[in-house]
Order: sequence, then C-alpha cells, then structure tokens
Amino acid sequence: MSEVTSTAAVAEVCQVLTCLPEKFVVDFANGIDVARERQRHMAGRSGFFARLYDGFTGQGDQHQAEINASLTDSVEGALTWLKDLSESLARSNHAIAQVHAQVNGLKLDLARVVDYSIETRRTLNLLSERLDERCDLLSREVARIDCLQQAHLHLDAVFGKWGAGRFNGLSLSGRCYAALEELRWGAFGDWCRAAGGAERQRQLEGLANRAIIQMSRDASLAHGERVATRERWLARPAANVFWSDGEDAVRYLGDWADSQTTPFSYAVSQMPEELPLHVPRLGSAQRMTEGMISEVFLETSV
Repeated sequence: MSEVTSTAAVAEVCQVLTCLPEKFVVDFANGIDVARERQRHMAGRSGFFARLYDGFTGQGDQHQAEINASLTDSVEGALTWLKDLSESLARSNHAIAQVHAQVNGLKLDLARVVDYSIETRRTLNLLSERLDERCDLLSREVARIDCLQQAHLHLDAVFGKWGAGRFNGLSLSGRCYAALEELRWGAFGDWCRAAGGAERQRQLEGLANRAIIQMSRDASLAHGERVATRERWLARPAANVFWSDGEDAVRYLGDWADSQTTPFSYAVSQMPEELPLHVPRLGSAQRMTEGMISEVFLETSV
C-alpha cells in the first residue's frame, strides 16, 4: 500500500471510529522508554498502529525528515512528536489524563538517568506543564457544563451513526463493540467514570437497552431469540460490504481485552480461533450486548 493510499485509508477509518486518535496518542506516550534511551512506540505494536503512525505523523514528508530521523537517535524527538500529537489529536479527558500520567512517569525515570541533555529535560518539563494546563482547563469545563447532557448528546450521535449504517462493514457484534469504544473514549465515557454508582448504572442500562434494540434490528431477531455466536454474531458481512480497515481498527481498539477476564470483548475484537469458555455458543442480542458493556465500562478499564 502506497503512503498516499495508507494515509487516505487511515483518514477514512478515523472519520467513522473517532476514538482511534485518542488511543493512538496514549499508546504513543506509553511507548517512550526513557530508561533504555530508545523508542518502543513502534516495536511490539500491531501493523494497524504503524499505519496510524504513518498517517498521523506524515512520516514520508520531506519537510519532516529531520524530526523523524531524531526519533531513531534520542528520546527528545519522540517527546517533540508527543507534544505535537497530544495538541492535535488528543481531545478527550480520558486520553489527556493518561498521557499526563505517562509524562509524569517519564519525569521520574529521567531523574534517575544522568546522561540526558538539558534540552531533553526542558522539553519534558514543558510538555508536563502544558498537560497540567490542559487537565486544569478540562476540569474547569467539566465543572461548568452539564456533563450528563454532553454524555447524552454523545450517546445520540454514536447511535445515529450506527443506525445510519456506518458500521455495517463489521460483524453484528463488531458494530456494537465499535459503538461502545466510541462512547468509552468520549463524553459518555468521561461521565461514566465520574458518576456515582446508582446513576451510572441507570445510564449503562439505558445504553444496554438501545444497543439491544439496534443489535436485534441488525440481526433481524425477535426478542430473546438466540443464534450461533460464531456463525452469526461474529461472522463477517458479505464481501461487497466488508470493511477490512474497520476490522483492523476494532482489533486495535480491543487490544486490552483478555480471554479470561473480558471474554466478550476479546472474542468480538480479536476474532480468535477458539471462543473463550465464558462466551455462549448460542447468544441473544441481550447477552452479547450486556457482556460487552459490562467489560468495556468496568470502573478499572483503561
């Protein structure tokens, strides 16, 4: 795939799955390794992460060659990119808070390593100060506006996208998972992490009801009807509508899932050869939906 084609494909998938840039910036930040004086943001990551990296950074552009070259030589280049990427891509409180925590960790690592330049330390301190400002700004915004209203608007927008067929190139359950990740990384997810137990549970039940209705409609199922998980819920759509980039994106978004602790999210996003034991072989829209919601919106989930 040519650089232009790859960049266009990344832009297209990010128009539908708008949470991808948020997760990418967090993964990029988590990949900077001060202690070993090298960058791990490319190593050990999926091919889809590499495609996002090329698309977001414009790696092949001649006018960025010097900065890109520095990525292979020092942490400073990676910090420069992190500053630019966090400003241009990270919008949600969830993403900024995670990048902020990683930068604070890098500052502690750097304090234990003596052979870093004053400029590198200065770059890291400036980045930390800027993230402090953005976190404070977001906190004031959260206090000023009605968070629940913003969460409802976000919920409506995501279900409007799903109902309009924007996820139709994914499997039936993949559509639901894509919608949940969109919600987790945006205003709805921010509100759920801040809300109290009873009110949070009511909102998640409302989310489950809407998702069950949409899933049943997509699958043409009656209430409570069960169908084969692998042959129906996880089956790819017809070749003329199958969205391969979307499937790669869902797999990337779900790379946190585990077959033991989060079996529904793992099965839907990673498409393993063998289904986890806790995923039913015959599942209803309610069982599949509630299973994913309980995992994606765990209070301890990242």
